[in-house]
Amino acid sequence: MLKRLFFLASILTPFMSLAQDITEDVVKNDEDISAEASFIEGMKEYIAENYAKSANIFEGVIKKHTPTAGMYHMLSKAYLQLNNLNDASVAAKETLNLEKDNTYYQTFYADILTQLLDYDGAIDLYKKVIRKNPLDIATYILLSEIYIVQEEYDDAIKLYNQVEKNIGSDEEISHRKQMLYLRQNKVDEAIKEGDRLMESQPLDPEYVLNQAQIMIGNQKLPDAEKLLLNHLKNDPNLAEGHVLLADIYRRFGDINACHEQLELAFENPSLESEIKLKVLGSFIKLVEEKPDTESINNAISLTQDLIDIDPKLAGAYVFMGDLLMKKGRLEEARENYVKSTEFDKSVFEVWLAIVELDTKTENLQNLVKDAGKAAEYFPNQAFFWYHFGYGNVLIKDYEEAIYALEEARNLSFDKPELLKHILSLLGDSYNATKQYTDSERAYEEALKMDPEYLPVLNNYSYFLALRNKNLPKAQEMSKRLVSLSPSNVDYLDTRAWVLFRAENYLHAKEVIESAVIYAKDVNGTVLEHYGDILYKLGDKPQALEQWKKAKLLGENSKTIDQKISEQKYIE
Repeated sequence: MLKRLFFLASILTPFMSLAQDITEDVVKNDEDISAEASFIEGMKEYIAENYAKSANIFEGVIKKHTPTAGMYHMLSKAYLQLNNLNDASVAAKETLNLEKDNTYYQTFYADILTQLLDYDGAIDLYKKVIRKNPLDIATYILLSEIYIVQEEYDDAIKLYNQVEKNIGSDEEISHRKQMLYLRQNKVDEAIKEGDRLMESQPLDPEYVLNQAQIMIGNQKLPDAEKLLLNHLKNDPNLAEGHVLLADIYRRFGDINACHEQLELAFENPSLESEIKLKVLGSFIKLVEEKPDTESINNAISLTQDLIDIDPKLAGAYVFMGDLLMKKGRLEEARENYVKSTEFDKSVFEVWLAIVELDTKTENLQNLVKDAGKAAEYFPNQAFFWYHFGYGNVLIKDYEEAIYALEEARNLSFDKPELLKHILSLLGDSYNATKQYTDSERAYEEALKMDPEYLPVLNNYSYFLALRNKNLPKAQEMSKRLVSLSPSNVDYLDTRAWVLFRAENYLHAKEVIESAVIYAKDVNGTVLEHYGDILYKLGDKPQALEQWKKAKLLGENSKTIDQKISEQKYIE
């Protein structure tokens, strides 16, 4: 208990001294004692962050007793904590009515007026404080910030000049003047101010770097180059200086000089990896503008250096993937993109590149694996679900394909082109799992969106013919199919097969023979169907010959061996 009382006493000591200031006269009566006790009670509540309660207590003290500046001040502070600026302003004004020359109260009230956007009132008060305390830099800065908000930059600069006249050069004041000159597009004045800073602190490289950045940002590239080269003679290990020089040479379009400076910067262990990555990205953009072999190789070398320095930097692997893509080294590019995901799985574009590379390189196992992961990390992206389903269709895992494609379908209501592809694959997958009603429903939906969508016209009519179902519809669709693409061998084969199933063998023979004519490398399926048609037309020797050729080429039905051995058509 004693410890607690001592702690409370230690907290209240400064406020009790304030209370003592309020009651400087010797306490003469019970009213004075009551006022002081109530004020101290309000202070306790304020310290306990019970601001509403403390404000009520201070209001009561002021109403019941003769108010002091300290009472109004604490009431104003309590209102501020309650975000009640208007009442805080009223109380702060009363504080100054009682102690009009108190610079602390003047500054406090000026801050409230600034928040209320009463800039004229705040400016008047800050000027009064400065007249009393001409060496107080903080007040000058507060006043200058009001000028800056009002875009009265010249007044702010005059104020800063007044500070320097009173106290001499000051780093913060000089830097503020420089920024104001830049806002006014007075670049030469800003650079002169920067020169003064460098002269005042000749050993501090930050001023040199800042000056160079201002020059670069205002297209004074030769001046910036000269400044940096002079400084780097005495401080060659200043990595940021080499980075800025590299940026200058990038802007000049000098790839070799840019590469040389970046190498020097990358060798410096003090330069953070993220900064190296950023400047590497700028260099790669320059290379992309002039993508010759040497430049790309230089970029690859720099990127590898960065990977060696920080092997967990995801962005470096992405850059490497981009560069290897330009070299046509697709497998290596993919490996680097995948490697980047070990350290950062959140970049959509990286997963997009991986999945597209899997598709381009026709690596089905990678496609299924990578598209599945991408769909897991980006579950609202139909693109990844579609490719996950597409990959599973190709490896004939139709159940998994249906699951993925249905997810893609639900996410593609506003992507009609993608939705067509999804519905086509759904029709194929449902057909493969003998869910024919769902298959036909998917195909019909796709054709409703695009009546001339060739993949659906082909597969839908072919599968109907295989099942000997709705052959008139199959004939109608296959006829439309070959009219839209009359030289496509697969589509001609489908048309012939539909006619064959409809027992229109002569027409089927005409169509299949045109397919054989068009085909540069005819496949086994076409030749097997050709044999089937010839058999039905009574030309058994030619049928057998076509079956044997089909057998040699592959892509046959399960009955091809039986057809050859028994020399007859097998259903």
